[in-house]
Amino acid sequence: MEGRKDRRIRFPIVQSSNLPVFFVSIVFIFLAIEALSQGINVAAVVNPRQIQLDEKARLDLTLSGDTAITHIEAPKFNFLPAFLAVPLHSETTPRLASNKIAVSMAWAYELIPQAIGDFSLSDVRFAYQGTTYFANPGSIRVSGANTYTDVSTQSVHQVEAEVSTAEPYLNAPLTYTFRYLYTAVLPTQASPTPHLPTFPDFLVEELPPLSPQTQRIRGKTFWVQEQVRRLYPQRTGQLVIEPATLILPIPGGRKTLKTNPLKLTVQPLPETGKPSQFSGAVGEYQISAYVDRSAIEAGRALTLSVQISGRGSMQTVTAPKLPAIPGVVVNGPNLVEGSAPTTRTYAYALIPARSGTLRIPAIAYIYFDPSRAVYATAQTTPIPVSVRPNPNDAAGVDDTESSPWWIWIILLTVLSFGVLIASFLWYRARFQRATDTGVNATTGTVPVNDNAPKRRSGRQTETETAPPISEARDALTALARNDATDAATAFANTLAQTLYQYLEDTLGLAQRNIDTAREVCVQASVSEATLEELVDLLTKCDYHRFAPVPLTANERRTLIARAEAVISKIAVSHQPSVSVS
Repeated sequence: MEGRKDRRIRFPIVQSSNLPVFFVSIVFIFLAIEALSQGINVAAVVNPRQIQLDEKARLDLTLSGDTAITHIEAPKFNFLPAFLAVPLHSETTPRLASNKIAVSMAWAYELIPQAIGDFSLSDVRFAYQGTTYFANPGSIRVSGANTYTDVSTQSVHQVEAEVSTAEPYLNAPLTYTFRYLYTAVLPTQASPTPHLPTFPDFLVEELPPLSPQTQRIRGKTFWVQEQVRRLYPQRTGQLVIEPATLILPIPGGRKTLKTNPLKLTVQPLPETGKPSQFSGAVGEYQISAYVDRSAIEAGRALTLSVQISGRGSMQTVTAPKLPAIPGVVVNGPNLVEGSAPTTRTYAYALIPARSGTLRIPAIAYIYFDPSRAVYATAQTTPIPVSVRPNPNDAAGVDDTESSPWWIWIILLTVLSFGVLIASFLWYRARFQRATDTGVNATTGTVPVNDNAPKRRSGRQTETETAPPISEARDALTALARNDATDAATAFANTLAQTLYQYLEDTLGLAQRNIDTAREVCVQASVSEATLEELVDLLTKCDYHRFAPVPLTANERRTLIARAEAVISKIAVSHQPSVSVS
C-alpha cells in the first residue's frame, strides 16, 4: 500500500520587516516537502489473505524512491497477539534513476497465526531522514485446520470426525463418523477426496455411505456427506484415532482440511458377575433354534440349526454348547457357510435311539452387553420332535408304548428262529462227523488220515473256521481296497457292521446299537479307554451314515486303522476259555 509521511511544520513569528523572507521560506518548504513526498514510496503486502491455523502467511515490506536513499531504518510494527512475525531476509537493490543512484530496500517476514478469526493488521512504520512514513497491510482471515472459505463464492467447507463413545469396552462396537460440510460446490471439475485413518488397533467394518443431505448448523445451511465405520477395539488402554483429511481442489492448487485426533480409553470386560460359561461374545445378540423336520424314525438323524444374530463383533461369537439330551447322540457343531455378516448359524446332527417324544431343551447363550455394562443371557424355546419306531431295527421300539401281545409275538418269533438255527447246526455237525470220520469196528480205533487237519487245543475238528479277529481284519482290509465305499454313507455303514459283527462273534452282542455294545464290553471287562474309543468310532459311523459329509481318503484310512486297533485290544482283553474233550 502507498505510504504517508508525518508532516509537521513550525512557523516562525512573523515580523513586518521580515515579511518577504517569510513568504519565500514558506514557498521553499512546501516545494521541498512535495518533492520529497513524490520521491519516496512505501508498501506492505500480505499473501495469502486467507490461511488456516496450521499455515503461515508472508509479509513483504518495501521502501523505494527516485533519489539516492541513505540511512534506511528497519520498519516497525507489532501484530501480536494475533500473529507472530519471524524475519526471513532483507534485500537492498541499487538502480539508476535521473542519472543518480537510487536504492530500494525490501524486508520479508513470516506471519504465524496464533488465533482464529478475521484480523485487521496495524500500520507498518518506516523512518527515513527524519521523516515517518506509514503503510497498512490490510486484513487477513485465519480459519481452523478443518475449515476453508472460498474467496470467489464465499462458500464454507468444513470437516469433522466423532465417535459414538470415548470409553468403549474391549471388542465392543463403536461408530466412527467422518463428515464433510459445505455451503456450495467448489467451482472446479474435480471432486473433494477424503482420506480416513487406517485404524490399526481396531477391527473395521465399512458401512454403506449415506446420501448427501442438508442441515442447519450455526445459522447456515450446509450440505453434509458422511462416511461411517464400525470399530471394535482390540486392546485396552489409551488409543488415538489419527486425523482424517480432505483434499479440496481449489483454483490454482489444492487445500487440505484436517480433523482433530480422537482419544479413546478402552476398558477391559468386568470380572464382577462374569459367568463361568461366558465364551467372549461382546455385543447385543439374539438366539433361535429350529429343526429340519418335526418327526423322524429312531436311529435316523435330524439337523438342529442354532442361529445367533445381533449387533457386535461376530468374530467373538462361538458355537453354543447344547445341554445334555438323554438317549440322543449329538454330532457337531458345523458352521453353516453363506450366513449374513451379522449372523452365525451352527448345525448339529441329533440321532435319537428310542421312539417317543424327543424334547430338545432350551439353549442358552451368554454375552456381554456393553450398552448396559452387564452380562446377559439369550435363550431359545424348547422344540418337541416325534420319534417313530424304526421298522428295520427292533431297538427302535419303545417298550412303554408297545402292546403286550406284540411283545409275545416278537419273543415267540425270536425263540422259534433260535430253535431252527440250533437244530440246523446240530444236524450239520452230526452229518460231517459221520461222513468225514469212520470207526474201525474190529480194532475200535479211528483211522489216521495224513491229509486231515491236526488236533487244535486237544479238541478234534475236521473243518476249522477262521477266528473272529482274522475275519474282522480281512473285512477291514477289503474295506480299505474297495473303491465302491468312497461315499461316506456306504463306508460308514460297512465299518460299523464290521465292528458289530466282531462283537457278536466274540462277546455275544445281541443288538447292533451303541448302548448294547457298551453293555457287553463292560460285562467282558474291556478297558475304559478301549470302550471309549469303540463308542467314538461307532458314533462317527452313525454320523456319517445319517448325516453324510465328505470323507477324504486319509480320513477313511485313519478310521480303518483305529477300528483295527480297537479289535486287537478287545481280543487281548477277552481271552475265551478253552475246553478239552
